[in-house]
Amino acid sequence: MSRKVVIQKVDLDTALTAFILGVSEKDEIVVVRDKASPEDLADPEVICIECGGSGQTHLGNFDHHDTAEPLPPACLQAHRLRFGPKDNELLERLVDYVSLLDTQGPEALKAHSKLPEGAFPTLSDVFSGMLLITKDPKEQLVRGIQICEAVVKQGIEPWGLMPELPQWEGYLEAKRQNNEAIQRAIASAQFFETKSGLRAGFVETEVIGALGALYGRGCQIAIAYSPRFGNPPVPKYTIAGNGVRVDSLLQLLNEREAGWGGPAHGTIIGSPRVGSKLKPHEVKAIVREYL
Repeated sequence: MSRKVVIQKVDLDTALTAFILGVSEKDEIVVVRDKASPEDLADPEVICIECGGSGQTHLGNFDHHDTAEPLPPACLQAHRLRFGPKDNELLERLVDYVSLLDTQGPEALKAHSKLPEGAFPTLSDVFSGMLLITKDPKEQLVRGIQICEAVVKQGIEPWGLMPELPQWEGYLEAKRQNNEAIQRAIASAQFFETKSGLRAGFVETEVIGALGALYGRGCQIAIAYSPRFGNPPVPKYTIAGNGVRVDSLLQLLNEREAGWGGPAHGTIIGSPRVGSKLKPHEVKAIVREYL
């Protein structure tokens, strides 16, 4: 029977959560710009992924944002609900991979995987490439589920290099081109020091992966600004710390415009899902003064 599944933005955590919960293209997939409606969040028959109801897995809600409680990523919440320890060790490793990526970012993933610098393609590369050429969020979710399914069913080690499967060919080519675009974007990045002596970087780009590229340039604080993010396009900021909490900025930012938030681990925050009205110089000034 078809179920209602509510999502907001598709990332690897959202896709793996949906895979674990058995979501398919036959389900009614609803995309919201912000949180799911109170009615959907309160209905245990509706699956809400990364769109509110943090930690309320008994109500079918899988999220870990905008809460002071240190909750694990949505995929780990779903895995704990559906599976016991050692039910599927490959799936557990996949959950661990996605959880680390979601909470600590690509640099932590590189350190843990122990792959050589520049190793390509990783699972993150495959998924990022898919997002680059798939613009409809419903289709992104379905294709993301298919990527997770391929890893599990074909016994692919998530921490290793990915085989270049025929169905992933377009994703990988898009990611290769994106990597080249990142290097061009980073060439125009602005670097500065915060009041406490942290190295920070700011880049304006539509390219996915800018935060990791700034970390690669030695930044402890990375700010990515996309003037036209999502569909419909809105101005979007992401502020992240490479092992550094940045959530101390939330009160200041929310005083200027409501809607800034991020997961409880505090190392990444984002502007309101409906878009930001702040100018780049304002955001840089806040980071410089208060971190």
